[in-house]
Amino acid sequence: MILPLLTALSFLLGVSFAFPVSSWMGGGVFGLLVFKRWKLALIVGAFVFGMWRVQIYESQLVPSPVGDFVELSGLIVAEVDRRQDHQKITVLTEYGRVLVRLSPYMDFNYGDELIISGILDRPSDDIEGFNYSEYLARYRIWLVMNRAQVEVVSRGPPSIRGALYNLKTWVESRLNELYMEPEASFVAGLLLGSRKGMPIELAEAFQKVGLTHIVAISGYNITLVITGMFLFFQFLSLKWRVVVSTVAIVLFVILVGASAAVVRAGIMGGLTLWALFSGRKSQVFFALLWSAVIMVVINPYTLLYDVGFQLSFASTLGLLVCSPMLEKILPDYKRMPVLREAFVLTLSAQIATTPLILFHFGRLSWISPFANLMAAPFLAPAMLFGALSVVFGQPLAMVAWVNLRAVELIAIWISRLPWIEIPFSFSFPAFVILNLILLWISLRFYKREWVRAFFRGGEVVFLWAPYRGWKKHEKSRVSQALD
Repeated sequence: MILPLLTALSFLLGVSFAFPVSSWMGGGVFGLLVFKRWKLALIVGAFVFGMWRVQIYESQLVPSPVGDFVELSGLIVAEVDRRQDHQKITVLTEYGRVLVRLSPYMDFNYGDELIISGILDRPSDDIEGFNYSEYLARYRIWLVMNRAQVEVVSRGPPSIRGALYNLKTWVESRLNELYMEPEASFVAGLLLGSRKGMPIELAEAFQKVGLTHIVAISGYNITLVITGMFLFFQFLSLKWRVVVSTVAIVLFVILVGASAAVVRAGIMGGLTLWALFSGRKSQVFFALLWSAVIMVVINPYTLLYDVGFQLSFASTLGLLVCSPMLEKILPDYKRMPVLREAFVLTLSAQIATTPLILFHFGRLSWISPFANLMAAPFLAPAMLFGALSVVFGQPLAMVAWVNLRAVELIAIWISRLPWIEIPFSFSFPAFVILNLILLWISLRFYKREWVRAFFRGGEVVFLWAPYRGWKKHEKSRVSQALD
């Protein structure tokens, strides 16, 4: 397993550096192949491929008449982003994808063919410290158009993706009928990952106490989808339940907007499902790693500029790595096992995401584990009865409302406490050092398990022999490696 691990990490490292790929790099890989250094060639080739993938992605930025008034034709190729005071549509044109801002009173849908007229511009690099251009580049959008005039040429043909977007819009409308604000926006965030109408006070309260993740679809929601499919289709064989669950995951990911966190959770859930079907023991760490690799191959800017993806990956890794460590460290309260487990999971995710939070936001909410612990008992009922209320109406909506309101009051009350956020000035070297410290602690704790997992029964495979006198594959026992 060490070779796939190093290959994946080498590819991700290449994407992170993203130097221009030159011919001598390819020549170096070819030279390693000539001298039969297959493993080293694979690792170096993965690094070069990572840099090349970034270059290919950035080549989609074509020359365009920025600053000029233009008339372009194109198709809506993404979900329409509807807000209270405006809406945004992504139109694929001859100059690539253009994000068009319009009034909220015009009706557009996925697949519509349009003619847009207006001044073409680049997104801003700095909006109150936020790099908007990097944010849009994740979606292959390098151009924007404000105050555009739009003419609908034809409506989009029926499609599965368009039908799912229409279903999502209908569910949001249904929730607005059943709930008053801010509960309507809150339950829409829980079920669909939507934050379009959430009041500023509530959004800031969630941010201060570290509860923002509850309105961002993640692995928890994917787990609920898989569980529901297995229960509902339990009369089918395992093979067909895996197939049905995989299809349900894909449809759910599209329905909620296919953000980086959702796609990561969906890919990992799918890999785990098929590992279950194949009869092999699920390699959770490698499922997480390869889900990241697949996403970055598709879109390398996900790794570079998608903070949501970085936090989602780190929090999932924290659950896998830190939870067993905390289970041994924290006292065992047998009278409150559920609360202890919730605290361990929350603190594990907090530890793993702390370097990223400090680096990107310059602050730390130390009270987040306690806030999550207080809100946890109300979240599952809120999601369950919120989803059922879409079908069964007001009676179940009242049950969901009680739980939603409890979470809101917890967040608002805790956010008003003093000193719950600690400001930090965190540089990139400090970010690297803190991650290395966490890695060192993890390796110290797991050293026996790591060796068994990566070296398969005690074989240490050398990737490079400095001189011919060495054997290509040198073996040693696990006990010797631990010494």
